[in-house]
Amino acid sequence: MTFRSGAADAPAFNQNLGAYLFLAPALLILFLSLLLPAAATIGMSFTDISFLRPTNFVGLDNYLRLLSDGRFQQAVFNTSYYTLGVTLPTMVLGLLAAVALNRRFPFRVAFRTIFYLPVLTSLIAAAVVWVYIYEPYSGPMNGLLVSLGLPPQPWLQSPNLAMTALIIMAVWRDFGTAMIIYLAGLQDIPEEIYEAARLDGAGKFAILRRITVPMLSSVTFYLMIILIVQSFQVFGAIYVMTGGGPLGSTETIVFQMYQTAFGYTEFGYAAAMSTVLFFVILLFSIVGTKIMRKGEA
Repeated sequence: MTFRSGAADAPAFNQNLGAYLFLAPALLILFLSLLLPAAATIGMSFTDISFLRPTNFVGLDNYLRLLSDGRFQQAVFNTSYYTLGVTLPTMVLGLLAAVALNRRFPFRVAFRTIFYLPVLTSLIAAAVVWVYIYEPYSGPMNGLLVSLGLPPQPWLQSPNLAMTALIIMAVWRDFGTAMIIYLAGLQDIPEEIYEAARLDGAGKFAILRRITVPMLSSVTFYLMIILIVQSFQVFGAIYVMTGGGPLGSTETIVFQMYQTAFGYTEFGYAAAMSTVLFFVILLFSIVGTKIMRKGEA
């Protein structure tokens, strides 16, 4: 009996070994490109490494410094404000566009493509174009305001307007992603439900509020997680358009990490910022995923 059991287990062992061998290159790349740098960053956060002087172990000093660092607290506020300002409008506009483009009408595919094109555009290239759009003297945005009888605005030069200008650009670029995700979710809603609602006399707004939105709840939550995690890591647009200014009004956590590490060579302190951001995003993703699975169940 023992011999037969061993013989029966041999093919299964060989199959598992083959699967692990095929996975080994990908796992090695994942370890070298993600897990190893993450572990190194966490380790650096407990030191004062700067590559300009001997490195010393400082324990939790970097993390305690974060608690009293007003500049870091401002970056946390800016990041939260940016995330909220991008996530909600992107989801609303994406849902409305998906509902409108889910119907059959001429050139529907063309409109879907046009709305999705900003997602395919290079972020840096888009940021450069939007710098021209916001140009205070000859930019199209101020030209539109003047044509409406409104005064021109220093969009990227004003501490009160710079973050709003970044949010507008981010919504323009990201709402195509929300539209595509919502379109995929709309395909799973049976048409019979809509027909029954119309026979009962429900209007378009009532159908949207009582049928479409509730049945897309899991899609909405999934999209919200994606947008929040993406917004927490914003860097490229800020680097090109404002450089964190004016007066630090657009300095986010990731941009401050970059400045701290490569501008002030405080790599240990920047690693502490990175570690805090990593665990915040990880915690949010885990909690959000569990809530979404519980809702689906």
